[in-house]
Amino acid sequence: MVTQPPGPYDPSEPYELPDEPDPPEDIGPAAEDPVDRETGAVPSGGAEFQAEDIAAVVQDLAHQLDQVQALVRTLGWGVHHKTADLRVDLDELAARVDGLEPPPEDKEDEPQPQAWVDYATAQDWQELAAWVDWLIRTYDLVAAELVLPCWPAHRGVAEELAALRSAWRAAATSGRGKKPNDALIYWHDRWLHPTLSRFHVVFQQKVCVDGHRPTRAGKGTDPELLAAAKTAALLAEKAPALDSAGGQDSVPSGAGPPR
Repeated sequence: MVTQPPGPYDPSEPYELPDEPDPPEDIGPAAEDPVDRETGAVPSGGAEFQAEDIAAVVQDLAHQLDQVQALVRTLGWGVHHKTADLRVDLDELAARVDGLEPPPEDKEDEPQPQAWVDYATAQDWQELAAWVDWLIRTYDLVAAELVLPCWPAHRGVAEELAALRSAWRAAATSGRGKKPNDALIYWHDRWLHPTLSRFHVVFQQKVCVDGHRPTRAGKGTDPELLAAAKTAALLAEKAPALDSAGGQDSVPSGAGPPR
């Protein structure tokens, strides 16, 4: 066998094709083609056989399609009814939730209203005294606003000083935040100076400038006047029921002018 030599191809030189490969081993006669390639004719019985097979396949596929469609309809029906049932259950649950009362608040841990002087501990008194001394040293107060040394003996003054300190703590904490605010200036203007001035006007401490003087306890509520007020209130509460029963439009004494 002659092959093309390496290098550029020269047409003047002879070139021989490679030898044909050896024929394959004998594997038996080929299957007959049902269609004559020259005439296109189909052997007798071939067309009928193919048509019957195709018809059978088509019929089987149509049957399978019917089964799938029936299954889809069944699933759709089930989903529809299941969704409707779930919607009913959800509506009932929502109605029950709306009808539930909120759980009772745990009031055992809530502190009851009480004056500071009635629940303050010895440490509380010490901390308040330290804050009052800081207040006196920090602010150049005039005599009309000066906190007198006997303030612990005056319960009302001590109560207001404790409230003043509580408000200062809140304002001072807010004033140290990253965002500027007017909490401290509001405390000075609204609470500090009005409170200090009030000590020398409405409290008996105003007479303790030269030294502490015991406070005079005020008289309690007059029991006779209290009983009269309570009786009038009871009559006013019963008056609407009596008027409805008797059909009278009377106005009890002290009930005020008609609307």
